[in-house]
Amino acid sequence: MRPLNVSINNNILTYNNTTIVMDKKIIDYVIISEYVILLEEYTGDGDYNLVHCFDARNLNKLWKIKTPERRFIGETRYPYVGLGITRGLTVVDMLGRFFILDITTGETIDMFCRRF
Repeated sequence: MRPLNVSINNNILTYNNTTIVMDKKIIDYVIISEYVILLEEYTGDGDYNLVHCFDARNLNKLWKIKTPERRFIGETRYPYVGLGITRGLTVVDMLGRFFILDITTGETIDMFCRRF
């Protein structure tokens, strides 16, 4: 197994000598099998869909996270603050809600919360 060669500098991620330049600062990433998933920093502009997925081989963009259905988020959206691999690919918002994503589409398929 080859070691991962990953570096982040503000809005630039380099993975195995291939570079992705994002619009906003990259605050988190995970690599799962053939996927590289990035989370950009929320800047207050109203765009909460800041999770992006790329194929790990050549970093072609596969999807941008879809807005979760109301049954998952309720009335108010909050910025995402982290990525993880908990019950599958998960993204957590600032309230501590974990949204489980379909790794092939970026759609929310379930959610759970550890805070309440």
